Amino acid sequence: MRRRARSILAAASLLIAGVAAAPVAGAQPNGRDGGDALSVWRAVVTKAQVPLLLDAGADAHELTEQVPAKGSATVELFLTGRQAGQLRGQGVEIAEHRLSAQAEKRVAAAGDGVFRPYGGPNGLKQEILDTARANPGLTKVVSIGKTLKGRTSSPSS
Repeated sequence: MRRRARSILAAASLLIAGVAAAPVAGAQPNGRDGGDALSVWRAVVTKAQVPLLLDAGADAHELTEQVPAKGSATVELFLTGRQAGQLRGQGVEIAEHRLSAQAEKRVAAAGDGVFRPYGGPNGLKQEILDTARANPGLTKVVSIGKTLKGRTSSPSS
């Protein structure tokens, strides 16, 4: 029994040491695309050109639904400039989709749509307080502690 326990302990120690010694994996840019960023492209394609798009990395499910058996269709793709150039060289009619100046202004005014400040007008704090006031039977605003800067994290303060 002791011999078995030692074997298990030795194997576990080796496993833990191996995991600890292994480098941490992280997403890093590999530089293989030459820094070519993704952008939106519109291509006019026939059913025969679909394999070219698939080789470039397009989503097959979306393309098979959009491209008719006869004729052509305009599809939207997310590609790098290099990938689009390769498709263009293979006879695919492709152009980068650009927003109009008016659309650019709307996007800039709307912000990224993800970050919202906690405090200030239209912040998360105000939304929490408004929700609590509108639904007093369902909600209650309570403090969950203090921030690293010593501020109370309760919306009511």
